[in-house]
Amino acid sequence: MSPVLEEVWSETTSDFPKEVADEWWTKMLKKYSEDGRSYHNIQHLEEKFEQFKTVKQTVKNANAVALAIFFHYYEYDPKAVDCEEKNCEHFNNFADESGLPNESPLRSAVVDLLHAAATHSTDAHKTEELFGSDDLHFFLDIDMAVLGSDPEQYAEYTAKVQQEYAFLPESMYRSLRLKVLQSFLQIPNIFATKEFREKFESKARANIQKEVESLKK
Repeated sequence: MSPVLEEVWSETTSDFPKEVADEWWTKMLKKYSEDGRSYHNIQHLEEKFEQFKTVKQTVKNANAVALAIFFHYYEYDPKAVDCEEKNCEHFNNFADESGLPNESPLRSAVVDLLHAAATHSTDAHKTEELFGSDDLHFFLDIDMAVLGSDPEQYAEYTAKVQQEYAFLPESMYRSLRLKVLQSFLQIPNIFATKEFREKFESKARANIQKEVESLKK
């Protein structure tokens, strides 16, 4: 049980039918507590909402961003390639059951955020000194914030992520992880928004560089 998350969920879904919101909250807890989720679990969700709290007054549609955070990793399977698609479906099922019309701006905003999560890249990531200020940029930066955490927390994060990929031979995991990390170092900006870039960019690059060196050994 997570009182903090339950409070956020209740607040975010306060305009939805209570029985639907309660049913999906139970599903949410069950999903994020599944075996094999060493990292993408309830604790991870709580950490993302800690970051969300810092920009809640800045984003244009706080409820859309919050719902997108909840559904972003609702379905999580490192072996699958269609989790983003499935999570859009889950959110649409929730919206249908809640009576949220297809043309609802809230519904469209959440779906757009969930679709964009698959690429994780915008002009603000690719262009030096360009900042993003749309909700999409904050949504993506919240997901990346762990990269700029303190070294101890970063080490804990990398160990948990590796556990989720335990089905891969270690050499293959190291190779794939290295490719992902090097792609971060090659783009001008890991973080799109001014707020997150100023807070996390330099720490994230230092953490990633250190991990890259350890994976090459």
